[in-house]
Amino acid sequence: MADFAPVRSLADHQSLRERIVARLRDAIVAGGLPPKTRLMEPELAKRLSVSRTPLREAIRQLEAEGLLATIPRLGTFVTEVTHRDLEDIYAIRAVLEGLAARQAAESSDAAKATLFRTILAELAQKTADYREYHEAAGRFHDAVFALSGNQRLQAMYHALTHQVARLRTLSLAVAMRPEVSLREHRRIASAILRGKGPEAERLMRSHIEGALAVLRRRIRPRAEGRNPGVGTEGEPSRRRSG
Repeated sequence: MADFAPVRSLADHQSLRERIVARLRDAIVAGGLPPKTRLMEPELAKRLSVSRTPLREAIRQLEAEGLLATIPRLGTFVTEVTHRDLEDIYAIRAVLEGLAARQAAESSDAAKATLFRTILAELAQKTADYREYHEAAGRFHDAVFALSGNQRLQAMYHALTHQVARLRTLSLAVAMRPEVSLREHRRIASAILRGKGPEAERLMRSHIEGALAVLRRRIRPRAEGRNPGVGTEGEPSRRRSG
């Protein structure tokens, strides 16, 4: 029997499309590609050293995630996060994450003390840079969901992950917000480790409501008659007459 050429494992392999998606998503979430930015495909393909086909596939995926919108005859734009988006996402987030914190507190997972100790230490080291803190904060929240053991709850949260990450970056960019966030994360972790489900849920919801209050000051309802650009619904803005 002939020898077969070795087959490389796909366990850690990302397709070109996935790598483009990750690069563009990170730029949008971190603010490197601000809202209303128009993506010029030829220029972007050249900068990324890729062909137009995988780039278009990546754009379609980011449209499905709500981070990009393609407007006929106008082009593809980075979406804005509207005031309505903010209120809807954080109402859902408070419920999902509050429940996850309660169930994490009820979990008997012996590894959770070590897990929280590691993440909290990382958070404490990164308060000076909100972008680095943002990434570690995401891992804290992911850990709470993992410890809940509720796979359906995790799947529901996963659908919001990228929009939540984008909003978290905006809230953490406010002066001293990472320090406040760190104190809140410590209290949540303490309640979870002490098995205090209702307290963990209350603290998690309070943490999210605090972030929402910060974001409400940054993302205000649009005044009627103003030109807001491209919203997350993907519709071009038009001035109202009269």
